[in-house]
Amino acid sequence: MTYKLSLLLAFALPAIAYPVAAQTVQEVLKFSSDISAGSARGQAIGGATGALGGEIAAIYVNPAATGFFRGSDLSFSIGYQHINNSNYYLGNKDNSKRGALKFDNVTLLMRSKAKERPLVFAMGVNRTNNFREDVYYQGNIANSSQSLNYFIQADNAHVSNPDALLSAKQDVAIRHGASLAYQTYLINAYREGDQYKFTSAAEADDYSVLVQQSRHILTHGGTTELALVFGKQHSEKLFFGGSMNIDFIKEGQQDIWVETNINPVHADLNYYQVKQTTTTNGIGVNLKLGGIYKPVVPLNLGLTLQSPTWYGVNKDYQTDMLTDTKSAGVVTASTVYMIDDTTQSALNNLNYSFRTPWKATASAVLLLNTGGSPDRPYGFISVDYELDDYRSMKLKYGSTPDNHYYSEQVKASYRTSGNFRAGAEIKYLLYALRLGFARYGSPYKDSNIDGSRTYYSGGVGYKAGSGYYMDLSIVTGGKQQRREVPYEVLPNNYGYVNPPAAQVNSTTTRAVLTCGVRF
Repeated sequence: MTYKLSLLLAFALPAIAYPVAAQTVQEVLKFSSDISAGSARGQAIGGATGALGGEIAAIYVNPAATGFFRGSDLSFSIGYQHINNSNYYLGNKDNSKRGALKFDNVTLLMRSKAKERPLVFAMGVNRTNNFREDVYYQGNIANSSQSLNYFIQADNAHVSNPDALLSAKQDVAIRHGASLAYQTYLINAYREGDQYKFTSAAEADDYSVLVQQSRHILTHGGTTELALVFGKQHSEKLFFGGSMNIDFIKEGQQDIWVETNINPVHADLNYYQVKQTTTTNGIGVNLKLGGIYKPVVPLNLGLTLQSPTWYGVNKDYQTDMLTDTKSAGVVTASTVYMIDDTTQSALNNLNYSFRTPWKATASAVLLLNTGGSPDRPYGFISVDYELDDYRSMKLKYGSTPDNHYYSEQVKASYRTSGNFRAGAEIKYLLYALRLGFARYGSPYKDSNIDGSRTYYSGGVGYKAGSGYYMDLSIVTGGKQQRREVPYEVLPNNYGYVNPPAAQVNSTTTRAVLTCGVRF
């Protein structure tokens, strides 16, 4: 295992000391996950739209749905999303909440001028994931501290002059870790033979460590898809479609780690804070092929195959440290001031690529009141079953041989997941009532980690005879559990230990409004 990979694993989750950690397979999983999006109507029925022809949300699941449209359509969707997190760490529970208005979808669908079975084209922008979140957890811990990694990291560098840690030409890991700690007196040097060794200000006179730790992560951004969709009715019973989709990742994150000394034995540290600010931008492309077959009038059967999305990602990052010690007072340092024009690009920027899972979706819709009696309600019942092969995810960082290790980690950690979505709609005159359910299976092989998500949804709709329509939906649930290891202590002979994992339980509520017109 190379030194770079050792650091990658040592500082994984979070990227407090070394920003490349955010490029682990956990991040690939995050960017590979999506949510039921599109129109309010589609979200109200749980996203079960894969065989539902003539609905805007359906064309993003199965492009063959475009062939059902008998006219053109323009729609716009906007929503509000609220996330409530319960965070558990070192026996403590903390709650954090965050909500905001969000753009969901805009779609323009046009039919060609052919009189019979025309080609239908749609272009749309669709929000497929939202990263906006607030996570906070804290607790007291003995015999462990993030600062211990900084002095062990400096020891492993075998420096003959401790001021070398201030060099702008230092290894990226040292610049974002031990170098800042040395500048702010969080670690200090002493001579041992012809080499220098280091100690942490968190270590008491008897080398014990007792600190209060807290972590606060604010995240915003999401994944947005630009879809170019084509569909056509091949026969009375068969519809085909395809799409090329360009996906954009945009994420900003502020990750603040604080440790306060609470040791009754004298230690130089009062407290220190490390703040890492990262901006991630990525672009990827995938293809979808779909078909819908009508074996009998009341029944639609759909099948969709989606290729992986091949992403290229660029990450910019900055690390700032503030340390308050009894001997030196308050001192600050930042990686911003350690670079010049010739080194900034290489030292504050990371590029990598990854591939999301293959997906396949089977769908069915049972239409109600196909006889069209005007004095009876009509509608449908719809179900989707989707397979996500998370084992097929890939992560590539340059040409390093460690890429093979990443692939093995993916296969060892993740599995193929099954997702089930179901919904129903009842219409009477100009009004509609909708209900939905969705369960997304856990991608983790470890049964102790419940990564599944369950959503309950409902909504109402109104469609005027002139072609204007309005839909409103509410989606609640999305309960998901994940675990984060704040840091891993580098191998040492001092008996310092790793902290336990923090557990984050999230619940999401979304409200979406769609306005549109058919012409």
